[in-house]
Amino acid sequence: MSPRPLTDTPAARIPRLKPWLRRLRRRFALYNLAGWLNPVFDLWVGGRQRQVFYDIDHDAPALRQLDAAFPEILSTFERVMGHLERLPAYHTLDHDVIYSSGRAQRDARWGVFMITCFGHKPKAATTLCPDLIARLEAIPGLYQAFFSVLEPGKSIPAHVGPSRVYLRYHLGLQVPTEATPTLRVKDQTYRWKTGESILFDDSWDHEIENHCPKMRAILIVDVQRPLPWPLTWIAWVQRKTAALHYARRIVAAADRLIPSS
Repeated sequence: MSPRPLTDTPAARIPRLKPWLRRLRRRFALYNLAGWLNPVFDLWVGGRQRQVFYDIDHDAPALRQLDAAFPEILSTFERVMGHLERLPAYHTLDHDVIYSSGRAQRDARWGVFMITCFGHKPKAATTLCPDLIARLEAIPGLYQAFFSVLEPGKSIPAHVGPSRVYLRYHLGLQVPTEATPTLRVKDQTYRWKTGESILFDDSWDHEIENHCPKMRAILIVDVQRPLPWPLTWIAWVQRKTAALHYARRIVAAADRLIPSS
């Protein structure tokens, strides 16, 4: 019997399997499993005809409390940035977002400071952001909140959020007026403005094109979209599951990467 070719050994096959294993991991990650119930939510939210941008006053009026507190939130963000020389890249907290955070333009980063995640809070956030945490916890249906920083020239490729169950709020904190980055959601485009907020469905395909020579910083908050019963019950189960598994992993990574004092 002739010996097996060296190129057909288990060790040699591993590199060929890596792309397939990476796709399998991405498909069945908890981040994506949340989307398996999207067809159920689509019965209420409209499926392919659902909205792209939403009216904050109508759909999540409690978020206006954050608009009103913009000066204090900006001060909190500046305190965080004064404490940290550089925020960790998003995919170092959550590997499930490696495609949108770390596969392109690896010399620049999408930096994230997690404030609260499904009721769990990193130690650094409780130290640096206690007042902001109190404001956030007063918002009904809160999922998570974090400061999001794009370094100069860092774009984010097209991707989709996992679930229809939440809407995403952006509040511009530091937005340069020169070559301001653009956010495209489905077929609509938005340019951030300092002190201005938006609410959108990030389960639509969306991307950020950024040629700005300065840092862009915003506050991101995810809140449950308005839903009828029994969809609110399904959303509650999803939220509890995320708190037990996803949030603990994210907060543990934040505590490892970000000093709390």
